[in-house]
Amino acid sequence: MEEKDVIKVLRHYRHDLLNHLQIIHGYLSMGKTDKVKLKVTEYLQLLDEERKLVNLNTPLFALSLIQFDSLHTNFRLTYHIHIDNKDLQYLDEVLESSTNQLMSQIKNMSDKTELFEVHLQMYEVSSSSMIELKLTVNGKFPSTEKLMKNIESMGQNLEVHQKPNGIVCTISIPC
Repeated sequence: MEEKDVIKVLRHYRHDLLNHLQIIHGYLSMGKTDKVKLKVTEYLQLLDEERKLVNLNTPLFALSLIQFDSLHTNFRLTYHIHIDNKDLQYLDEVLESSTNQLMSQIKNMSDKTELFEVHLQMYEVSSSSMIELKLTVNGKFPSTEKLMKNIESMGQNLEVHQKPNGIVCTISIPC
């Protein structure tokens, strides 16, 4: 990554941080301390998830999640890492490319005017020596059936299910 790209990521990161602080400041100025406590708690939880993500030692994957919202303008990502203190550097490229390929399919089949919520959960399945990435995408797709067929054709380590307001995709990656 070049210096200008690092600065671009930092600019977006700083912008997001300022947005959080402005919301907190606004609630504080209105005397809504209950809302301030809630927003501070939410932001601390977000930072804790980010800490778990960075501690996986997967810089490509971590960077792709951290800059997700700025790269996919009509998608908003939240994530929960259910793995603590595990070095997954050897899976970094696989994690990053798997999620990027999946998001490429989803993005290509989405309505650009619709805002989609994406929730990623990452698990270690010790009984099968697998890492699972579960992406829940909420939003209305022009053709959910066609999207699901495209995703299913990507490979055998990927499952997709339709839900009332979107899809759920699970990527299984052998450790």
